[in-house]
Amino acid sequence: MTRSKSGPPGNSGGISGSIAGDLEPCGACGRSVAPRALFCHACGAAQPPRPLDPFTRLGLERRFDIDLDQLAKQHAGFSRAMDPERFAARGPRQQANAKAQADALHDAYEVLRDPIRRAHALLALLGGTPVTDDEDEEIADLAARLARAGDAPELDRIGLDLGQRVEACIKYLPPAFRKAQGTGPADGNALDGAARILARLERLETLAADARARRAARTQPHH
Repeated sequence: MTRSKSGPPGNSGGISGSIAGDLEPCGACGRSVAPRALFCHACGAAQPPRPLDPFTRLGLERRFDIDLDQLAKQHAGFSRAMDPERFAARGPRQQANAKAQADALHDAYEVLRDPIRRAHALLALLGGTPVTDDEDEEIADLAARLARAGDAPELDRIGLDLGQRVEACIKYLPPAFRKAQGTGPADGNALDGAARILARLERLETLAADARARRAARTQPHH
């Protein structure tokens, strides 16, 4: 996270969040602004959000096993800096830019805090392709068990089983992505491995959500 001597109104040493890349002119003063800059270093004007991946937008390394506490801190800090009320004296355009930045930061945060959405974002950045894993017999058996489940205890057992398998997939994803990224160009075979784990995770999570919904329906009072 980079700090600048210039910033939005009322912010001494504000968060700039700038990174190297193609510079663009500030709409207010024309000075060069980095792609991830929240506001202009020269005049403090809020900048419209540029098209950025969620990792870059929140100033995090492109990796699956991100620090979730750091993610929350980055989001909170950047969001405070871009509170539209801080730009009220600069007029509606500046407030609109600040709100757009805050919305983009929130969207990036929502992607990165969810393991499945984070994995899809990283897979896309590495040039991988999502896969379908319809031939997984283990998952097919779990789906059949869930379809046959006739009472709450069985639903609880299946839900616990699914939850453990979901956690296992999430545990396997970091090393799979680390292997794919390595120290050079992304390894295609390793990317396929990460994509297959992700496909399994999605199917398990879908079944787990179904199990939770069916279990909840059994606990609702009948009228």
